[in-house]
Amino acid sequence: MNYRLVTQLVLPLVAAAALSALLHLRWPADGFFLNLAAGFVGSLVTVGYVDWILRRHETERWKEADSRIQARLSKLAFTTITGIRTSFGYGTEVFDRVAMMTGSPEVMRNEVLRVAIHVLLPTAEARVAALNQEQGKSFAAHLQRASVDCGVLLDRFGHRLEPKKIAAVLDLQGHLDSAQTYWRVFPDVAGVPVAQLPKMNTSAEDMQTSELALSSMPYQPPMQSSRQ
Repeated sequence: MNYRLVTQLVLPLVAAAALSALLHLRWPADGFFLNLAAGFVGSLVTVGYVDWILRRHETERWKEADSRIQARLSKLAFTTITGIRTSFGYGTEVFDRVAMMTGSPEVMRNEVLRVAIHVLLPTAEARVAALNQEQGKSFAAHLQRASVDCGVLLDRFGHRLEPKKIAAVLDLQGHLDSAQTYWRVFPDVAGVPVAQLPKMNTSAEDMQTSELALSSMPYQPPMQSSRQ
């Protein structure tokens, strides 16, 4: 039962039933208020039952489609991780062989997530700093493709996703876009060896360091505004 139905229909019915019951206690009125309270309770039960039936029917109707949408979400996550892993120069040796040989999709997914959290994330800054110009361009291109894939998924299936999952995909897209700052702003400096950096008013080497740090900063989602 959604929030709007609860606040706009269920709560008023509960309040009306309670008020009718209290009025019956004070003014019996030949059972009029008691019957009125019973009517409100009956309406409340009907609303709850109908809502449950409709939700059950909707869930069953969309069962197959929703499972495929979830598969698209999983594919987006794991292709993004795989692209980052290969861009960082990690091979399949980072995976636990026993886990990957189980043939269980759930176990394999958990192993990919373990590598992302415990291998890629701790070494990300050092690996990005070590990318040369061509490797950096390839890495940025992967980030851009993954960001576009986020937008496509939301455009096509956003109406079937829960708000938390929409927020998660938007946050992923924000991180991907933020990580591209270095290569978007200074493609002629990113990944260039110090000896080959162009002459600039500002030290190109210092700019490399500062822009790389900027790209490494985590994406910050906008804060929710509070009503005054």
